[in-house]
Amino acid sequence: MNHLMKAAVFHGIRDVRIEEVPRPTAGPGEVVLRVLRCSVCGTDKRIFTHGQKNVVPPAITGHEIVGTVHELGSGVDKGLRIGQEAVVATVVGCGKCIYCQRKQYNLCDSFTALGYDYAGGFAEYVKIPAPAVAQGNVIPIPGSMSRERAALIEPLSCCLNGQEYLSPQPGDRAVVFGAGPIGLMHASILKARGCTPVIVADVSQERLDYVREFELGLPVNTSAGDAVNKILAAGAGEKYDIAITACSVKAAQADALKLVRKKARVSFFAGVPKDDPILPMDSNLIHYNEVSIFGCFASNLQHYHQALAMVSRDDLPWERFLTHRFKLQDMVKAYAVIEAGQGIKTVIDCE
Repeated sequence: MNHLMKAAVFHGIRDVRIEEVPRPTAGPGEVVLRVLRCSVCGTDKRIFTHGQKNVVPPAITGHEIVGTVHELGSGVDKGLRIGQEAVVATVVGCGKCIYCQRKQYNLCDSFTALGYDYAGGFAEYVKIPAPAVAQGNVIPIPGSMSRERAALIEPLSCCLNGQEYLSPQPGDRAVVFGAGPIGLMHASILKARGCTPVIVADVSQERLDYVREFELGLPVNTSAGDAVNKILAAGAGEKYDIAITACSVKAAQADALKLVRKKARVSFFAGVPKDDPILPMDSNLIHYNEVSIFGCFASNLQHYHQALAMVSRDDLPWERFLTHRFKLQDMVKAYAVIEAGQGIKTVIDCE
């Protein structure tokens, strides 16, 4: 019996190798999944190009996981059965801090995460640790759902977490900074919730072409500067009720505050570089206009369930978000496509 599996092993910056490594087995309380698909996150790309302190080589990354339950450890119930398809929530709370007591696991003071602290999904099999199983991180999906579609549940859950604070209403005017995978998902949710217009701003015309092709909103190219006036003009000169910064650009945060009107809600969705995080702003704009600014980090279990319900509907072109597919052995080619800024979402077929 073969107790090895193929995995894309991260050995250091720009050094990922397809290797045979020991296949995980399920200990008490653990679950092993046969990985079917694992889509690639912007964070996975950043680890590949720059490394990350909680990813210690040799490591297996990848956290946007769709798999089949392969092995159940002793003591696992959670309604799981062999052969069931499932997605996996990334963040594992410590179970002890005030945030875990509130079931806000993504805000845990000492959380760990699949694909970072634990081996992830760029492999044929992945082990879900007992604390994650107990927390409810293995989420069954309908057998009828396409695996490609299911691979979008994790990133979509993060978008839904951010938008929970914004309460988008029909007729709200919205602007999204960034037309990457996350920005396009935000635009699609805003459109589905009846916001109009939905403006999507980016410096990449290739990415903006998807906004038009998928009819997600009005694309605005800000590569030549003067973003505020261009975005205002695209919306017939009126300011916006909702602004989301889905790009790690500090200027977008400042522009968002200039573009919103009274009672607006702003999401600083993407983090900015840690060596330059201070934003000068006119706080009177916030005070007198009753503007609310929200942060957002990862997602919690309810957001996965909301995302599962959302992708099971056919009101958005989910499969078309996945523009590139690679087999596990071509992982390095996948990173090259993502680094070149091509397409929207890249998924790895681990079958």
